[in-house]
Amino acid sequence: MKRICIVLSILIALSGTLLFAAGETEQTTGSSVIIRVADNMPGLITPGQWNGQAFSLNSSVYDYPVVLDPDTGELKGEVLSSWESEDGLRWILTIRQDIVFHDGSTLDADDLIFTLERTQDSTVSHVKQKDFEIIESVNKIDAYTVEVVLKEVRPGFIYQLSDYNMAVLSRDYDYSALGETSPMGSGPFTVQELVNKEYAHLVAFDEYWEKGFPLSDEVHIYFVSDRDTALSMLINGQVDIVPFITPIMKQRVDSHEDIYVTVPYTEQRFLSMRVDAPPFNDNTVRLALKHSLSPTLLARGLNLELGSQFYYSEGPVMETQSQFVQTGPRKRDPQKARDLLKQAGYPEGLTVTLTYAGDHAFNQAIAQSIQEQAKEGGFTILLKGYPRDIYFSQYWMQVPLSITTWGGRVDPAVLLSLAFDSRGVWNESHVKDPVLDEIISSILTEVEAGKLDMLYRELQEYFYDVGPLINIQVPYLVALTSSISGYTQPLTMLPVYKYIEKLN
Repeated sequence: MKRICIVLSILIALSGTLLFAAGETEQTTGSSVIIRVADNMPGLITPGQWNGQAFSLNSSVYDYPVVLDPDTGELKGEVLSSWESEDGLRWILTIRQDIVFHDGSTLDADDLIFTLERTQDSTVSHVKQKDFEIIESVNKIDAYTVEVVLKEVRPGFIYQLSDYNMAVLSRDYDYSALGETSPMGSGPFTVQELVNKEYAHLVAFDEYWEKGFPLSDEVHIYFVSDRDTALSMLINGQVDIVPFITPIMKQRVDSHEDIYVTVPYTEQRFLSMRVDAPPFNDNTVRLALKHSLSPTLLARGLNLELGSQFYYSEGPVMETQSQFVQTGPRKRDPQKARDLLKQAGYPEGLTVTLTYAGDHAFNQAIAQSIQEQAKEGGFTILLKGYPRDIYFSQYWMQVPLSITTWGGRVDPAVLLSLAFDSRGVWNESHVKDPVLDEIISSILTEVEAGKLDMLYRELQEYFYDVGPLINIQVPYLVALTSSISGYTQPLTMLPVYKYIEKLN
């Protein structure tokens, strides 16, 4: 009966009605402390296959080898108690000895080995397959110690283990059959019930290794594709946390004393031009589009201020990261843009479709601003916005011009190999340039700080000259009820619910 009630409630909420029986029921659950989240609609959720739409679920169900401390910004162990490498080639990974999976089995060296080797399993199609090709061998030293030998030096290899697709999995669990319906890990919460595209109910794992945590008894996640509906649920007391809100949505809750908004980090919107087909295979056209746009006007269109939670560049490194090199800004010049289009064979201008996830924060306003500004430069841009799940499953990496949300990576090199190397599985611009491949390869292997700085400068100058990217960086906004304390979410994009307290 409870399941029927919840499903009906979610359907009502999604239709825009503010009745939400599940939320009402949860207010009368006695002493249980329940955190309620209205999160985005996920696609695939199995680690190694998901594309960043299941953060609340996966960060609660699984543990990771290493995580980012949101307070210090430093890497710290979760499954790993320590790691060391003298040469960046041979790594010794030591595992905590007090971790068990939700099925009661012990997490040990064999599970970490399984997790690493799974990246190369052709039946999995792991999104980190290329990054972990660098592994020459994985060897079990003892029950809780693993030796990883790389094919070449990777001083930043440990950062790859913080990726949200690198949860440590059980070697004895059938993730191919059960990963999408019955996720199982060693995290602070276990899955009590999961209904695809609707909701997930998680309960505290009594045998969790970090004693005293989680602080909450349950996490209820409602998958709501429409962010305005999710915010209405927050305002009406039906959920406690709503990620991915916009500044306009923030204005809706600014007058509510029982709601506050936090900014855990800045995230990216890649305006990507597909370079393996017309019209953006011609750098002249790419330059024309770049000359059509103004960072100041884009920021103003989002009710933000350039240089304060809004940044704009033409490269893949975030302005808030130490590796960032300022190569611009490029001056907006619509006349030059029209001249470049004429030079490229489009004397009457160019019509192109811009495709994006319209229900993700900022995307709609960014698309409209680009459309308006580019018009003066000779571009007629047709806008096609879709729900996130449809965008990623049907259009992403298939269209000539797109806006995609990209979270930052602790080590930018991880993103480079994923998104811009010619073999990168998420190479949405389809760039295949040996020059760029060589720069990325050199960044991955360089150990001397001075030479690494020079390589990052070369990388960003490359993107400024011929790159297929405009990087629009915006604040990641999360709205919460005032009863929620201790919410953290580092740059790895994995929210930490085990430390959350809910005050009466």
